[in-house]
Amino acid sequence: MAMADPVETRNLSSRQARNGAGVVFLISLVAGAVSIVWYIATGQMSQAASHWTRAQLAQGELARSLAEELAHAPLPVALADAERAASWLSVGSLGPRVRQGCGQWLFLADELVVHPDAARSAQARLNTVVKVRDRLRRLGVELVIATVPDKSRVQHAQLCNTYRPVSFQTRLSAWEAGLAERGVRHASLLPALEALKQAEGLTPFLKSDTHWSEAGAQAAAQTVAATVSQIGVALTPHQRYVLKRGETQTREGDLVRLAGLDWLPIALQPPPDSVSPTHFRTADALVEASSSGRNDAADDLFGDTNLPSVALIGSSYSRTSSFAQFLEAALETPVPNLAQDGGDFWRAAKAYLEAAELRDAPPRVVIWEIPERVLQMPFAQEEKAWMEGLENGAS
Repeated sequence: MAMADPVETRNLSSRQARNGAGVVFLISLVAGAVSIVWYIATGQMSQAASHWTRAQLAQGELARSLAEELAHAPLPVALADAERAASWLSVGSLGPRVRQGCGQWLFLADELVVHPDAARSAQARLNTVVKVRDRLRRLGVELVIATVPDKSRVQHAQLCNTYRPVSFQTRLSAWEAGLAERGVRHASLLPALEALKQAEGLTPFLKSDTHWSEAGAQAAAQTVAATVSQIGVALTPHQRYVLKRGETQTREGDLVRLAGLDWLPIALQPPPDSVSPTHFRTADALVEASSSGRNDAADDLFGDTNLPSVALIGSSYSRTSSFAQFLEAALETPVPNLAQDGGDFWRAAKAYLEAAELRDAPPRVVIWEIPERVLQMPFAQEEKAWMEGLENGAS
């Protein structure tokens, strides 16, 4: 007889779930209050009342400062961990940031949020892409956009009772149509990821992680490489790679961490993924220009003949499941990975446009990877300032 889904076996009746959650919440409140009182009474809080000002109170600075101070009290972190574990083990709750599908699939809640002024935000980011494209072209650099479809879009069959807003159905296609209308070169990754699901034993995304699997990352990299090849620029230095599949091992997903359950024994966590990481090695030496006249290898390293002609910017998708390495293998050239974890739409792009490397040694192609879920997000203050700077011709 097949074993029951360990997630489903923790589902209790609605009355038991309410009672269990209520008890856990009450215990957490009482213990948390005791911890805070002790923290203040022992003088470990640096925000003394004599230092409070009316301006701090009015502007909310004091509240933010107090919250930061209290976060370092001895019990809050432990209590939060205990509450998350109790909620998970008793009623199967994964907290506010993670949603549970079927077949032990987990999804990032941020992918399922309907944002205010969504269309306006996406339009502003589309205009920003055009401005970045134009700026790069003035430096002789071509831009390729690679938009990563939501995991909840590609693995929609695994959502089951988890609701994905109907309005999201056209979000990706509308974005890519907007890029095409403005003449922005882009690699459409969805067809390759969808096709991958037809292969036995392969899934484009990981079950317990936000990101794509190695199979999904490789399919995406090959699609991006095909788009880059259409530009018709010679990519230097040339480098071939040999790929070898490694031994199967357990991979702990970031969604388990976001659910606050990564500290539990593996047997009590949502089941982790089993992966076989790919190992990459170079198959031949870098091609060096015989006419350069340089004999000093250290000097030639920084010469035009050996400067990478492709750069990658983006988010954590470019930093997981060997996407950058698969891209190097598909393009047969080194690709500096300048993506940032938590980079959303703008952070890596802003940093790269302001970097001296772009000004002093521009590549021929920049690949900008963007997650679908960030297209309609509200703007962070720093992101908005950067976009306004681009509007005014600044970096």
